[in-house]
Amino acid sequence: MPSDVDGQVPQQRVVEVAATLPPGGAVTGWAACLLAGAAWFDGVDQDGTTPLPVPVAVGHRGGVRRRPEIRVSFERLPEWEVWSRYGVRVTRPERAVFDEMRAHGEREALVVLESALAGRLTSLPRMAAYAAARRAARRRAVADWALARARGRARSPLEVRVRTLAEEDAGWAPMEVNVVVEDLAGRRIGEVDAIDMEAGAVIEIDGADHRQAAQQTWDITKEENLRRLGLEVTRVTYAHTREPGALVERLRSVRGRARFAAAQERQWRLRPPALDLEAWLAEREATALWAEHLPRPHSA
Repeated sequence: MPSDVDGQVPQQRVVEVAATLPPGGAVTGWAACLLAGAAWFDGVDQDGTTPLPVPVAVGHRGGVRRRPEIRVSFERLPEWEVWSRYGVRVTRPERAVFDEMRAHGEREALVVLESALAGRLTSLPRMAAYAAARRAARRRAVADWALARARGRARSPLEVRVRTLAEEDAGWAPMEVNVVVEDLAGRRIGEVDAIDMEAGAVIEIDGADHRQAAQQTWDITKEENLRRLGLEVTRVTYAHTREPGALVERLRSVRGRARFAAAQERQWRLRPPALDLEAWLAEREATALWAEHLPRPHSA
């Protein structure tokens, strides 16, 4: 490689590993998801700096030695599960996501799945069907745990981790995520990151963009309007997640202060989500199939 090429760029690392694969091998996991266009798969660990090994699948025949910069799967790799992205053989989205989920614990497997859904690589029905067809797969239970808790429509890995803490440790009911709250007259109050409808409690995740003055002003206004309708609101930042025990206790207290109003007594309601991911994926695939069968122009 030329000396001026940055070998730490995740796409470059993927391409270099792909060039060493035997015939029939393919890049999988986070690396395949990255090349498919899912931005949250950045090739680094949770600390934001440590490079993750590039996952590869080589099938039963092998032909690749294990080494620190790669993570090798020797599971069966049928050719129908492989396609090409930017000239690199990669596993198709469902296989790539399934492989990456099983490389982690349950909670990070959920982050992987939600990241793939956010990147519009696949849908929950497709992933559930893929997992169901692989009952004997290694660490299949990890994927099942995540599939049962995924919602779709996540906006960041931080949001997924906070939601999991709330539901699994702090006793919150399964939440709706990134939905619009409106009053009973149909006036939009604002989009909330996560809402426990049973309690009437909202979690807002404050990322870096929330530090801007205009965004902070809107956040304050939205929070006041949500409270006016009877919703309990709390805000969580990345710094809070560094002490998960303290955050869990805080979330328990927040839910304990909520009104738990019956459905007929609520002054608010949720607007149905605008995007049907399964329908969107089907339309995209139909469009691609149509384009592939267009007649080719004759050369002069």
